[in-house]
Amino acid sequence: MTRTTRGRVAILPALLIALSGAASAQQPEPVFRAAADAVSVDVSVQRGGRPVTDLQPADFTVLDNGVPQEVSGLTYERLPVDVTLLLDVSASVSGVALEELRRAVRQLRADLRPDDRLRLLTFNMRPYLLVDFGSPAGDLDAALTTLSAGGSSAVFDSLAVALAAPDAPGRRRLLVLLSDGQDSSSSTDPASVIDIARRSGSTVAIMLGSAGRDRPASLLRATRETVGAFADRLALETGGMVSAIAPGESLASRFRRMLQDFRTSYVLYFTPRGVDRAGVHTLDVRVKREGVAVRARRTYVAGE
Repeated sequence: MTRTTRGRVAILPALLIALSGAASAQQPEPVFRAAADAVSVDVSVQRGGRPVTDLQPADFTVLDNGVPQEVSGLTYERLPVDVTLLLDVSASVSGVALEELRRAVRQLRADLRPDDRLRLLTFNMRPYLLVDFGSPAGDLDAALTTLSAGGSSAVFDSLAVALAAPDAPGRRRLLVLLSDGQDSSSSTDPASVIDIARRSGSTVAIMLGSAGRDRPASLLRATRETVGAFADRLALETGGMVSAIAPGESLASRFRRMLQDFRTSYVLYFTPRGVDRAGVHTLDVRVKREGVAVRARRTYVAGE
């Protein structure tokens, strides 16, 4: 979800330091400060695993906090995409060879269109920004040669950093997390990550490098939430998806499918009517077609 004219996300100075790799992430407090009324939401519509491509605004029903809204317009495959790769390189990640990971990232870069952009972050005890949007192609090649695995895993801190980065107007955001999903060193808690995700414009696609979905999401916190439950909740809030990586599966093919799935979704626009503007908004997006699967973000947060 984005706004057509978006305010910047407020990020604590400590968070910016973490993004540069100089310190571990602290809990951020991003807040939308946009004055524009229009809201946009990414919506995937598929039938039998294939995208439905002929929909018009009248084919959609959008409920904002239970109140029907008028869809004023839509786009399909026209907006450029900003892809953020968030790669777990801690010692706990197994079954994914670094060379295969390098090949997959290079292939994803090749699959991007000329107006798309790629950002690469890795993390173990803390997140590291290796390549930012707009960096020369050579920077990515150089960064990939430095990849090595080791240390503990700050999944929640790193997600908070990646999600809290400001949006660029007129662009779509896809965040792809590759991890085993089990946190062992974050100061950020899962509930805070979900809150940040609600305020972000990113759709989160999670690729679990381990099938152990029923393990505790955090090794540090007394919580009953499992890796699978947290991943499912984060994907649901942002309109994303969760998938497991099987041993020997091609990461390049999986990255390509996730990008294509995101690219072939709609962007709907509506102006909220009959609801309070500030606070958490619950979205319910439906399509007036039989036999289709609809995936869209569940919530967004509007500022004062």
